[in-house]
Amino acid sequence: MKRIVLILFLTQFCGFAQTTATEYFDAGYKKYDNKQYREALVDFKKVIELNPKDANAWFNSGLSKYQLKMDEEAIADYTKSIELNATMYDVYYNRGLAKYMLKRYDEAITDFNISISMKTDHSNSYLYRGISKYMQAKDNDALADLNMAIGLNTDNENGYYYRALVKYQMVDDNGAIEDLNKSIKMKPSYDSYYQRGLSKYLLKDYNGAMADFSSSLGLKVDYAKAYLERGLCYFSLANDKNAIADFSKALELDSKLGKAYHFRGLSKSYGNDKAGACSDFLKAVEIGYEKSKDEVTKNGCK
Repeated sequence: MKRIVLILFLTQFCGFAQTTATEYFDAGYKKYDNKQYREALVDFKKVIELNPKDANAWFNSGLSKYQLKMDEEAIADYTKSIELNATMYDVYYNRGLAKYMLKRYDEAITDFNISISMKTDHSNSYLYRGISKYMQAKDNDALADLNMAIGLNTDNENGYYYRALVKYQMVDDNGAIEDLNKSIKMKPSYDSYYQRGLSKYLLKDYNGAMADFSSSLGLKVDYAKAYLERGLCYFSLANDKNAIADFSKALELDSKLGKAYHFRGLSKSYGNDKAGACSDFLKAVEIGYEKSKDEVTKNGCK
């Protein structure tokens, strides 16, 4: 009789442990969904303690760690999940994403390749494989992947933005602007306005470029490069007063911008401020902006 009671007790205990693991998983899932990543991670760890062979628990633990910027730890959890169940494309995709964040682009591309082989219509795998290739300056391959990502998801704001970056590198400024128009319509950002301004500047649309750099600064008031580029627009329009003001603001935010010193020097020289111009040219040379050397010689700066 005692033996039967013991068996019943063990059965009930095992059932309770399994139910508890499920409850922990469900609780962790809800917390993750509410962006309570640390709390979710605690729950997923408890699931793993109760059932170390639960591939989904390892996967969700990895997702939580990724959100907490624990990329190496997330990769380890994804790898464990794959060891237990190698059939889930999204584990490979997310492991690739963590490797991408660590700038391990070749490894990331390998994982995106596997994800795509398992789910050929996964837009984000093409997107981040394309971005990884862009980071490696493989522009043609990147463009092909980004075209595929956008073809699968026409609402892909990041796809348009990164395809614009690729087109900018390929000297297709009109194409870059077209993509950035779509990206900005979906989600305006300081970097998308800035990038569109760069292409407009190269097409000599200085007023349009200036408007974009101003929009960028409206979203990021301490963006030194946007002040520099807007200053170049003013310079190109012979508005030296505003150009000097923007170059000065850029240098206030980043004193290592040799280009800002150089063009502020040119603006000052056009205003007959030789001493101020020489001071800027010499400073530009000091921090390594080679083009200022000719101006130092031309203006007899000492």
